[in-house]
Amino acid sequence: MFSYLSKRQASTAIILTLLVFMLHYGFSLLFPGYLYLEEASDLIAIAAQSGAIGFQLAGARYLVARLKRTFKDEFPAVPGRRGGDCPYMAARSVLCNRAHYIAFIAAFLSPFIVITLVSLQPDSAPRHLLSLASRSIPGLTFDVFNYGTAYANYWLLGTIAWILLGVVVALNGMEGAGCSVYDAVDIYSPDRIGGLSPVRRYLMSALSIFLISIALLVMGYINLLESFIGSSQGLFHFFFDVVAEICVFSVLSLSGVALTVVGLNRLSAICLKKIEDRVNAVNERCRTFQENLFSLSPDELERRGDEVGSLKLVVEALSDERERLLQRYSDCSGFNARMALRIFVAYIPPLVTIAFQVSQLLPRLRV
Repeated sequence: MFSYLSKRQASTAIILTLLVFMLHYGFSLLFPGYLYLEEASDLIAIAAQSGAIGFQLAGARYLVARLKRTFKDEFPAVPGRRGGDCPYMAARSVLCNRAHYIAFIAAFLSPFIVITLVSLQPDSAPRHLLSLASRSIPGLTFDVFNYGTAYANYWLLGTIAWILLGVVVALNGMEGAGCSVYDAVDIYSPDRIGGLSPVRRYLMSALSIFLISIALLVMGYINLLESFIGSSQGLFHFFFDVVAEICVFSVLSLSGVALTVVGLNRLSAICLKKIEDRVNAVNERCRTFQENLFSLSPDELERRGDEVGSLKLVVEALSDERERLLQRYSDCSGFNARMALRIFVAYIPPLVTIAFQVSQLLPRLRV
């Protein structure tokens, strides 16, 4: 991933991660009730929260940097109004639409904003961080840093989701943008998806970055779930926002998988449309040659033996080509067994972290 980034971009992501980690560590020393650093879970939590920012920043820049290579340099040649730039420009026009991006980010952040507002209600259980903020300027500073870090992570996660959504939308809209993507399909490409494997790899990369980001954010709650175990009011009363956000992350992870499957199915639909057109063309030629053969009388068949033999060879060659195409693309689908396995492997990080958090939550919700 870092090979697509400049040294400055990679350094920025690493420095930002270290800076956020050191600030978390400093606040833990200033407010001992926030983290107990002798516990390994506390270090894992702040490392995950800090690492999520750097990883997502690098991931978003990586996806932007790789976009041009995927849709321009590696995409099959496309005849159209704008030549070879057409697929890239179509994808870029979707992703760079500022109004749509702002609307999407606002919708993406809205569940987290609602959760935060509910947890800040006066009749909610008194939160440790809020009591600190009400008593001191350093406490208020910590609250600003804590919520700022959280929403920076949510914004970066939303940006990665926007890139994934934008690519899928662009694939659906390329024909309307004047990109003859069906003409670009190379039916003899060894990737068995008409030469569109670069886009397939891009979708899988975006999904992997999205799911790993979710796993890192969920890991940031490990230390919180160890707190207030002995409270008579129960864990859920204190940690409504944690439980709710884990639910949101679960839905987002499944939505990312569903969106990727839609994109993969779109790629297979483009490829199969070209194959269908090619097979229909072969069928039409076969039909023409067969009609020519059937129209010959027995005397003409005997008199024009060489020509008839040539026609038969052509019909057999076309029939063989048709069968090869049908056999070659018989398993050309966006969501087949191989892709299902790859998606499952990509889903392991959030699946494991969410399952671990739920396993900690369930026994304590009965308190």
